[in-house]
Amino acid sequence: MTAIIAWCIFIVLTAIAAIHVAWGFGVRWPRMTEAELVTTVIGHKRDTMPSPSRCYLAAFAIFIPGAIALMLAGLVQTPLPPWLVVLAGAAAALVFAGRGVAGYVPAWRARHPREPFASLDRHYYSPLCLMLAAGLAVLLANAMRD
Repeated sequence: MTAIIAWCIFIVLTAIAAIHVAWGFGVRWPRMTEAELVTTVIGHKRDTMPSPSRCYLAAFAIFIPGAIALMLAGLVQTPLPPWLVVLAGAAAALVFAGRGVAGYVPAWRARHPREPFASLDRHYYSPLCLMLAAGLAVLLANAMRD
């Protein structure tokens, strides 16, 4: 079961990271214009997407926890000591849990009020982050048991 959880986390995060790389190259999917994309994926008061380098950095930061999930499940070999993989997994789980909870906090809602982001965040983005955090927690519990 841990292998399935780890692969699901890896695939989801790799897909999200790939989308961020595409945005860095100027792709506007899933919208037609940059302004529409900003209101869909950022929801902030800005009108432009972050710079390409910020998109690539976000992609890297999103991809790494997916790789950590595979390491926690023992599906890939790593030169890292086990305690460091567990620590990185715990940090990733906390970040995803924090981001998931943030979507329901009034201060976050006030900072990211634009639609359709606000609704997408409440219905999809935040729940996905909470599910990723839960999946990482299961992998952590299993890794610490071994």
